[in-house]
Amino acid sequence: MARRRVASPHPCRVLIAPDKFKGTLTSDQAARAIEKGLRRAWPGVKTTRFTLTDGGDGFVDFMIRATKGKFRYAETLDAAGRPIRAKWGVLGDGKTAVIGLTEASGIAHLPPRLRNPEKTSNLGTGSLLAFAAQEGFAEILVGLGGSATTEAGLSLAAPIGYNFIDKHHRQVMPIGENLLKIDRILTPSPMPKSRFVVATDVENPLFGPRGAAFQFGPQKGANPAMVRRLDKGLRHIAGVVKRDLGYDLASEPGAGAAGGCGYGLMAFFDARREDGFQLVRRLTKLDDVILAHDLVITGEGAFDRTSLHGKAPSQLATLARELKRPAWALCGRVDFRGKSPFVKLAGLSTPENPGPRPESLTSAQHAKRLERLAYEVALRENAR
Repeated sequence: MARRRVASPHPCRVLIAPDKFKGTLTSDQAARAIEKGLRRAWPGVKTTRFTLTDGGDGFVDFMIRATKGKFRYAETLDAAGRPIRAKWGVLGDGKTAVIGLTEASGIAHLPPRLRNPEKTSNLGTGSLLAFAAQEGFAEILVGLGGSATTEAGLSLAAPIGYNFIDKHHRQVMPIGENLLKIDRILTPSPMPKSRFVVATDVENPLFGPRGAAFQFGPQKGANPAMVRRLDKGLRHIAGVVKRDLGYDLASEPGAGAAGGCGYGLMAFFDARREDGFQLVRRLTKLDDVILAHDLVITGEGAFDRTSLHGKAPSQLATLARELKRPAWALCGRVDFRGKSPFVKLAGLSTPENPGPRPESLTSAQHAKRLERLAYEVALRENAR
């Protein structure tokens, strides 16, 4: 007599696709930690790890590997002006360059003492863009996220020949503290022939309560007074660009990405904006991947109100829900109350239970804590 199959008390197939835990764990490291905890709680579960990127950390690696392209390296500057060797690449078609802001200008390269969005710049990434354009690539794909700046992308534009002039006809260094000093913008001639595509991880406008300064400035080291100054500077630049270049783009989705670099790429490079997550979705046939699993688990370093503004974990959960698959988020810190697209939202740190400060722990310690969180959340699911 055939044995009757006993239903599993837990999902049988789980897709594990966290974003990076900024400054502590890469997407892959976080996925491995979650996988370990899950397998302890649910022996026999089948798991698939998936690198999640939306234009920020890991974007260059993902795009090169997904298209069977080639990595390139260049000597340039980090956001504090220090020498750095940055990775970029050429996609499998041989005609498209891919450059990620995090590779040269990411905030993760800077120690806390150098994190000041009034002083930092993206000149290092701008130099990569200028170099790729000079090499004659038909298209240049730029991934945004993890920036250390709030300067509307002006420093990306300077290396291709844009000049920013004050009312005394002097050239101004394109950094956050100088935004209000800029009186005129002089365009390069000729402009690069390459087409630019910007992949953004957020949908925020350039300025205002949901803009680059107020939403993301504090994460980059800005105090409340600095946030107000930077927001005022961003408003000013939008006016100068509208007058001198004829572009009114401050309210466009993604303009506030990476401290306004989304705006800068659209205004100074005539870049076409594409949502980074949707780009990954299309290239990987992500819908089919989700449908092949019973549960999706994602996460990120810090989940707060900005996480709902187009960031990859929330977009992944929304897509999973559309495909009738539940999604959990296991995060480093949760500072959020309200409706989210997740069936379960758990964090190593919450307002009620803050836990140790992230900078006091090693990556291995972070991974161990995330593994335990996954184990405990999965066990609670068994007990339901």
